[in-house]
Amino acid sequence: MAQENFIGNTTPPTFPDLIIEEPKSEQWNSTTKELERHCSKNTLLAYSRALESWFDKYNKVKMATTDGKIIETELTTLMTKTSSSKNTIAKGVAMILSNDNNLRTYLDNIKPEMKNLLKMLLFNIYLTQDTAKKILKTNSNLYTKERSYYYNETILWRENEYGWFSLESLKASMVDKWGYRENEYYISLNPLLHSIFFPLFYPEAFDMEVGLNNLPDGQWHTVNLEEDSLTHFHLFNSLFQHGEFPLKKKGIGVSEMKKAQKKLALIEFFIGDNTEYRANLRAFTYIQMLTLCKVYLTKNSDLSYQDTIRKLMDQFSHLFYWLPPILYPHIKGLRQSYLDNGRHTKLCQTMITWLRQDPEHWVSIRDIFLKIYCMENGEINMRYTTLVFNPNDEQWNMQITNLYSGRLIAADSYAMEYGFTGLQMMGFILATLGIAEIAINEDINRGTTPFDMLDYIRLTPLGRYALGITDEYEAPKHDNKAYFELDPERLIIRSLVNPNPYAQLLKDTSISISKNRFETSPLSFLANCHTRDDVESKIKIFRQFISDELPTLWEQFFEQLLQHCHPLVEDNTAFKQYTIDPNNHELIMLITTDPVMRKIIIRAEGYRILVKMEDLKKFETQLKKHGYLL
Repeated sequence: MAQENFIGNTTPPTFPDLIIEEPKSEQWNSTTKELERHCSKNTLLAYSRALESWFDKYNKVKMATTDGKIIETELTTLMTKTSSSKNTIAKGVAMILSNDNNLRTYLDNIKPEMKNLLKMLLFNIYLTQDTAKKILKTNSNLYTKERSYYYNETILWRENEYGWFSLESLKASMVDKWGYRENEYYISLNPLLHSIFFPLFYPEAFDMEVGLNNLPDGQWHTVNLEEDSLTHFHLFNSLFQHGEFPLKKKGIGVSEMKKAQKKLALIEFFIGDNTEYRANLRAFTYIQMLTLCKVYLTKNSDLSYQDTIRKLMDQFSHLFYWLPPILYPHIKGLRQSYLDNGRHTKLCQTMITWLRQDPEHWVSIRDIFLKIYCMENGEINMRYTTLVFNPNDEQWNMQITNLYSGRLIAADSYAMEYGFTGLQMMGFILATLGIAEIAINEDINRGTTPFDMLDYIRLTPLGRYALGITDEYEAPKHDNKAYFELDPERLIIRSLVNPNPYAQLLKDTSISISKNRFETSPLSFLANCHTRDDVESKIKIFRQFISDELPTLWEQFFEQLLQHCHPLVEDNTAFKQYTIDPNNHELIMLITTDPVMRKIIIRAEGYRILVKMEDLKKFETQLKKHGYLL
């Protein structure tokens, strides 16, 4: 095909012929039918003209047939003509799209910027025009909008190679000065194109063996809480049975969570990090998940920790209502109508499925994320994603905000904000329960969420048991050692080990007087107690985790505390209080001498009198008899 002349040339340069492969008949026909079914004729023409910009670089386009012949084909010309039938155009486009070698050759000949744009679009599903312009390194708009007589907008791409793209009108990422959120156009790919291009850009998504024996080079901080989770479960169980974790509409309340964290003294993921959502991330996930499990799945049954966790993993989908606030604690504005589809649960279950595939190796969160695009039959499930909510689900003018970044969540960030973040938070949930070991790179801060430095995960022995990969699990053995010693002469407790997993419990009953010594008093023990049940609960926990063999002094101390509970009986009688003028001697004499008054009045200090509400009418009448108006 002719090219423009170079200065000084009298004839156009000659280009070699482009040889494309003839696709397999079955695949060619199938792709042609899919294109006809999913695309309009104008859309197919846009695709054909995107390919035409590639064909124009060559003198001729020929086809290598399956029987080894090189033939000329008119299809590459006919497919770009508006007069051609829809089937002809679809067949011409399918000739390239249904053959991986043809498609690779095409991708190798487009601009690197366009290739980068396609790759990012496949990953994010939606992009704004501004983002696309930055990737393409251009200041020119990619499309123009023309209005017809009836005010219908027609979108025209400025260059033919942009013809692969579609535009979808969805909520804008910003609001105007009046707080109104309009729609804007987002660039996307037809789901069929997405399924065709995706394997060429992300072949690792189809690799069944993606695990690593060792982490790649980097500053990794690994966290394995398997033993810690087992150790704290016994204490959690006791606190749960004593009503320490009341489950509210949106999970455990913040104040209850902080109190429980102090008692459980859980090892946190980010020690010393006071960043919101990170400071108590371990406690938040551990307490929420175990409480939900105890309330809804195990029904307070007396299961071992490993069997409790196995039950949780087996019936994980039953918690779909409660999961979003745990997966996305930093996101505000999610509606219940958004959550009922259960796509967030499928996201977590997909992660669990892929961890089962490679249970003993490190697996990249990114690789799991890419595999979510793949269905079990190897096809692409692009719309399964928009990970985890579809932008079309949004209510009119609804605003969903990432409180961590301070930005509204719009279509171009759905895949990362919901999909990638959901997988990372699921990784923290599995780690907090001891099911998985995680690798965190604290030098990475993508700035999107508080959890975005988690990159790798692998199952622990407990995790392999919980997911049914193994049928036996031997919990780590602990020596039956004493953690505390009680002074028989004074109310003083000494911690015998360091660190002591139950030392935090003493902060609710005693006062620290040195590094390993604590003093107990009635005031310190009764802190946060309001009823006799509270006192009895504290004593039970004390016996269970501090010491069950109490010296006589301690037995008497606890017995006295119980005896002193509620010694005063509350008088619910209602009184009206009045104050008498000290100089009104006549009234004072009347009140002290009148026999009726003396029966219904209670005298108090400071010239005050009390009258029962039921005697108030009689009191008023008696005053009137003596010429006084109340």
